[in-house]
Amino acid sequence: MGENRKESRQIKFRVSDDEFEKLEQIANSFQMSVPAFVKAKAQGARMRPPKIDREGAFEIARELRSIGVNVNQIAKRLNQGQNVSMEQLEGLERKLNEIWQQFNSALQK
Repeated sequence: MGENRKESRQIKFRVSDDEFEKLEQIANSFQMSVPAFVKAKAQGARMRPPKIDREGAFEIARELRSIGVNVNQIAKRLNQGQNVSMEQLEGLERKLNEIWQQFNSALQK
């Protein structure tokens, strides 16, 4: 059974329902399972919860990807000797500013 596992030893201990709920809430804030959180703390890990929640990070990443696509399209046009309108560049700048504001507000929470 232990042949497929990285660690060969197992430690078991019991906690009350209240203690487990508290551990679960803290572990969730770190986006970890309770066993992974308890193991990290037992090993002396200094941990700070992420400033941006998982969904917020995914949303920012999606928006950055769409901006990257726009930048690539603009670069392609410029490389082909075509003109790029100021409206396109200003729209890109607006999107970047919106993401920057979203990122800053998430960090201040």
